[in-house]
Amino acid sequence: MTSLPQTESLPRTAAWTYDDFTSAELDPALWTIMSITGGDGERHRYRDRNARVRTGDGRLELTVNPFTRFHDTDPRQNNAKQMYRSVRRFAVPAAGRLTFEVAMGVRTHDQVPYDLLDAYGTVNVFDMETGVVLNAAATNDTVYAVIERLALPNVTQPHERYIHRVVLDVPTEPGQEHRYAISYRADTSEAEFHVDGRLAYETRLPVAVASFNAGMALFSARDLSRYTRAEREHGQGATGQWGPWRMTTGVS
Repeated sequence: MTSLPQTESLPRTAAWTYDDFTSAELDPALWTIMSITGGDGERHRYRDRNARVRTGDGRLELTVNPFTRFHDTDPRQNNAKQMYRSVRRFAVPAAGRLTFEVAMGVRTHDQVPYDLLDAYGTVNVFDMETGVVLNAAATNDTVYAVIERLALPNVTQPHERYIHRVVLDVPTEPGQEHRYAISYRADTSEAEFHVDGRLAYETRLPVAVASFNAGMALFSARDLSRYTRAEREHGQGATGQWGPWRMTTGVS
């Protein structure tokens, strides 16, 4: 399991910009490549050798075209092509709400149309101490929410692992930017997904979460047991743009 940074306690009510992407390079004090232990017991970094990164103009732009990070049996070595996680982990205020907000635009290249998993970009809000993942995801043609609890050694039991993908009523086009806000409320364990200022989905988590990391990623995650390598690796890729990241805490 990925080692976690020290949790940063936040004021009960505050709003601030975590990263406005005005530096010439991605700030290593704010972001790092995600890594995780694979089924082989080795550490694997979510980095694709074809990745091209550009920043400095208020956005992080990441292109991987085509994807090259594939594996035939271990999703941890296959699904995430390139992923960044926040160095800081943010505590949810007691009886309050923590919100992560960021604009994201996704353009997929040679994606299978209306396939949610062939190539997509994500806004990630996650907690490796409980395995909870709240992602906003987009392809050329679909915007959707992902609510997941990962199977993690010494964290979750097999029966606790689940994943739900909910297609949102948000029309989109290749590269179209939307503003995503993902909120979690401590006293009710409720999560909300807002897109372009409108509530798009809400749910209640089966486990309380004390803190979250933020992240940005490009994925291709078609089922390893259902699709052959040729069906999963057919030359597809994606470009994602994110920024700026804004965090808000409040009592509600």
